Amino acid sequence: MSTIEDLEERLNTFEASLLQIAENLVPQTAKVDDTANKVEQITPYTETKTAYIGDTETTFIQVPQGNLSVFFDKVTTYSIERTKDTITLKYEPLEEVTNITISIQ
Repeated sequence: MSTIEDLEERLNTFEASLLQIAENLVPQTAKVDDTANKVEQITPYTETKTAYIGDTETTFIQVPQGNLSVFFDKVTTYSIERTKDTITLKYEPLEEVTNITISIQ
């Protein structure tokens, strides 16, 4: 093989490598897969219940999934238990009637 043919072959290999590198760097922004249209819109959900003197838990049912926020009228230490679509808040026996609100975002 002559020097010119050797250089041409090396140049062609180099050019093919550059084209592959350029192709690999192009972002795939227009790529669509089978999950593209399956984004579920989350509608904010809020529910309030009244807990009475002596109560130690409050249960909310049919609660959608999402980020949970809990608000008590009175400062209260509580724990959260979630099973599927049911949320149970447990706390020490209440000394006052309290409104408890949950919010899902």
